[in-house]
Amino acid sequence: MIRFAFAFVLLCLPTLARADTISCELPWFIRNLMFDRAGYCFSSPLGRALFDNSDCTGSDRLSPRDAAAVAQIRALERGMGCHIDTNGWRLEHQDTLAYLRGVRLLPVPVADESGCIGYLGPDLPLLAAPAGKGPILGVLPTGADIAFGFRDEGQWAFVTVFGAGWRQVQPGLPAGQGRHGWVHFPGGSYPSCRQYAG
Repeated sequence: MIRFAFAFVLLCLPTLARADTISCELPWFIRNLMFDRAGYCFSSPLGRALFDNSDCTGSDRLSPRDAAAVAQIRALERGMGCHIDTNGWRLEHQDTLAYLRGVRLLPVPVADESGCIGYLGPDLPLLAAPAGKGPILGVLPTGADIAFGFRDEGQWAFVTVFGAGWRQVQPGLPAGQGRHGWVHFPGGSYPSCRQYAG
């Protein structure tokens, strides 16, 4: 599959000002959301502002899957030269990243991304977790453009859906809502598209 720079698709989002910032905030937020769900108690101002310490247990015992994911995410952050100032109280794009709180199995971002221009398959549900283990978050409609920027989980892909021409799918929804989720393409392979972006 042909890859294109992660920043390209992010720049297509009208709510994002700087792709370099979101490119580092996304993996940092996913990684720390994994720790939050494992019971970690945050001590930094940013961690306390973004994650609920009221239910923390003092543990950061991750599942084997999440432990491997965190290692991969940290390597990605190092490779991109990311540094998040945890002395602050807010991420620049935290509202855009809020959709991840509704995702049951958090996706693992990758360094590069591919895109499907003009999805030719049937409408498919976007799920909160692979294998139907979660609610429907949205729909991947026929004709949409799709960004693949996360590691697959078996035959499931975590996708970002855009309308044709990389426009927002459902104007008026909060940033990210209804256009991200886990999808299983018929046959377990990547979908049929008019073309792949490269």
